[in-house]
Amino acid sequence: MKLKYVLLLSLLCGAASLRAATVTTSGRQLLVDGQAFTVKGVNYSPTPVGYQIGGSGTNCLGPYRWWVDRPTYIADFPLIRRLGANTIRTFDLMNSPSTTAQALQALDEAQRNGLYVIMGYYVSHTANLSGGIFRTQTLNEFAAAVNAYKDHPAVLMWAFGNENNLDNGNTNPDWYSLIQEAAQQAKALDPYHPVTTVEGECQGADCFDPFAPGNTFLNNIGKVAIGADDTALSFLDIWGINVYRGTSFQGVFQALAVSTMTTKPILVSEFGKDAWRDSSGSEDSNLQSTYISSQWQEIQNNLSATGAGTASLAGGVVFEWADEWWKYGGDDCRTHSTVVLFTRPADTVDPNYQDEWFGITSVWPLQSTVNPNGTQRTFRAAFFALQAFWNPGVTGAAASAAQNFFADTVRNFPNPFQAGTAPTRFVAQVNDAGTIDIRIYDASGQFVAGLPPVAATGAGRYVLLWDGQNRQGVTVSPGLYFARIEGRSASREDRQFRRVVAVK
Repeated sequence: MKLKYVLLLSLLCGAASLRAATVTTSGRQLLVDGQAFTVKGVNYSPTPVGYQIGGSGTNCLGPYRWWVDRPTYIADFPLIRRLGANTIRTFDLMNSPSTTAQALQALDEAQRNGLYVIMGYYVSHTANLSGGIFRTQTLNEFAAAVNAYKDHPAVLMWAFGNENNLDNGNTNPDWYSLIQEAAQQAKALDPYHPVTTVEGECQGADCFDPFAPGNTFLNNIGKVAIGADDTALSFLDIWGINVYRGTSFQGVFQALAVSTMTTKPILVSEFGKDAWRDSSGSEDSNLQSTYISSQWQEIQNNLSATGAGTASLAGGVVFEWADEWWKYGGDDCRTHSTVVLFTRPADTVDPNYQDEWFGITSVWPLQSTVNPNGTQRTFRAAFFALQAFWNPGVTGAAASAAQNFFADTVRNFPNPFQAGTAPTRFVAQVNDAGTIDIRIYDASGQFVAGLPPVAATGAGRYVLLWDGQNRQGVTVSPGLYFARIEGRSASREDRQFRRVVAVK
């Protein structure tokens, strides 16, 4: 049976006129005006260096709310659209009633750039959901947010919770009954937008996997005993799933295509890979790009819009737009931590995942007292890899930049090195004639020194040295530094970052 919703869509050519469009779910498909709609999305939480959304990091400003940071999203949204994305996913946009006016302005800007918004509502992972004040407050706050945003044409769907199944939702029927109540409440207020919830991957032996009992899987979907089946969740329209298993999803889509699990559309609400590689101890944006290309290809091969493969997927949302330097929580928010925050044994290439390095764009502080306007953004290779799928007709500088100037990760050794005694050597393998430029910054983002640019006469190997002196010729103090390595030719441009440790 088709579930009908109405969504106001923006006509992005000419004047900003509005018309009513019909959005439906039919089987596994999401339809807009009777046409199959595929979500090509980006998880959007562009926290600047030095800020945190929440947590225990030291020397951190915040809490940061991106929708009140107008200069940042005004700059980002055209870039996301140039990527070829049609949707952004938010995590807690609905949780801040005091900033509703600013959030509506952000939705206006999304609409102007042809972007739909998955409206995220965050639910505590530790609260008691069995009843009482918290449950009542959660339902009331969610309802108020739906009521506040329901008429905006940029809204695509409501997303209630994120990975709560891993904590208070794990085999907990109270969580799934809360989803049903929240979705029913949303439908009473707003029959025009679907409701989703987002499940994370579990790692324990209690995971429910009909093909491989005991292995890691998306926990709970389809379990009658806890009220996570389609009948019990009749008001839930779409399942969102966050999946990290390496370059392949390893049978997830086939498992969810079984009708006894669910017959609802499936949205891959998170996929991706961090850009830090443990084995080399350095950033590896090319490996990240390989992962994301392979993952989207597999999503594309199972889209319900085209009837391909399992035909179970309504699309996918890459995680994420930009690196977030606050996520480790155990250090300064101006430190780009490489601490492993979770592992995936099923990933046989690089099973360690560093949560602060997931951006398809990297960020870089331009000043020690960092603010949103003081954060620089640089495209990683994964941006262009997705662009080749989502916006293959793009031309110009963005397209040429997809062809990397550097043939491999630029590495430096020794590292740590003895500043003022023995230099550290940066070895760059390049694809073309051009210029290699390296600038050194301290951990707070202050410029320290610039190495003399090297003119590459053609493809090959080039070496640059830093002796550990600053621009005044004084040996730097022991500590952590960052090298920004840029390469440019007539047709290519590339940028990488390296951590450099100076010792006595």
